Amino acid sequence: MEWITSYWKLILLFTLIHFTLGRSFSVLFAIMYQMPVFLYFPLALAYDYVQIPVYGVILEHSSRSFFPVRWLKNKTDHFLTHLDERPILKKVMSLGNVGLILLSALPIRGFGILSASIVSFFLKKGRVEGTVLLMTGSFIGIFIMMGIAKGMFRLLSLF
Repeated sequence: MEWITSYWKLILLFTLIHFTLGRSFSVLFAIMYQMPVFLYFPLALAYDYVQIPVYGVILEHSSRSFFPVRWLKNKTDHFLTHLDERPILKKVMSLGNVGLILLSALPIRGFGILSASIVSFFLKKGRVEGTVLLMTGSFIGIFIMMGIAKGMFRLLSLF
């Protein structure tokens, strides 16, 4: 428990980065500041897990027009209108469950829990099935980001 108290500032910054910039940046931050894996990995998973039901409830109740719903509806409309411009996104959506996992896993702008939640909603996935698929993608996405970050730092250490 003592190690948590010694990392509380990093945990707070990690949390802020995760909810504002996303999982990729928060994991990169954690690796850069040498947070223990057993600390940031479960935190990132938990934060992604918290987002899924929030986005799901907002999407299910999208007929009401309070601010978060309007924001998410605008984000959804933007996502759907630019779907034709992003052939990779269209290809990922056509893969079904595997595509949904990839959509939530890949550390590319436009991918992530929000986009995967929207696609899961439009694919009419159930709450449990959608959550399992999105969390699987989140789990894989954290590993992908860890590998990219470790590789980048190893490459930079050569110079």
